[in-house]
Amino acid sequence: MSAKSSLSRRERRRQRRRQRLIDAARTVIAEKGVKALTINDVTEAADVAVGSFYTYFKDKEELLEAAIWEDLQRLAVPRDEQLLSRPPLERATIMLHEAYAFVEEHRPLMRAVFGAGHTAEHFQRGLELIRERVRYGLENEPMIPKEDVPWLTALASGMIAGGILFLLNHPEVSAEEMTRHTLRFLSPLGVIFQQESGEKKGTDRRQGLKEA
Repeated sequence: MSAKSSLSRRERRRQRRRQRLIDAARTVIAEKGVKALTINDVTEAADVAVGSFYTYFKDKEELLEAAIWEDLQRLAVPRDEQLLSRPPLERATIMLHEAYAFVEEHRPLMRAVFGAGHTAEHFQRGLELIRERVRYGLENEPMIPKEDVPWLTALASGMIAGGILFLLNHPEVSAEEMTRHTLRFLSPLGVIFQQESGEKKGTDRRQGLKEA
């Protein structure tokens, strides 16, 4: 048995125990909220000795960083590498659905950030991740004037954050349904400027507003 394979097994055990603590933290957060989270609660839920906790995390804040933000960072960056080559409507649909599907898959985690018991700091950080995702899509849409991007980012991000809250409060609503409704209400804002045919709907809307 080589030292390398033995070290590999130890590392895997460490990773499993670390993940147990992260999962336990998410469970406690979902039940009690971020502010009520204690290291004792987490170690008890994970069936890990309190002293062992500090082998994996420096303090509670470092645990929170892992429990909440390691996965949540994925909201900011789309996972589809070919996304920018897709038509605008398809691109918007994919980006929205990925975000709402993440909410479905990680409800306890998302409640910690956006639901009852959240902290203002975590809420603002979560909202900024949504803004990054929206900004990414808008800045790479050639039909959207650069000066419109900050305005549309703020409007669309607020609507999507509202959609996330709606999903958390209505488990009977699917990510697909939430995506359809969000697209329907975002379109009048000019976020989706053209269909696959190349029709410049956003430009027409802005022109109509000017004429009105």
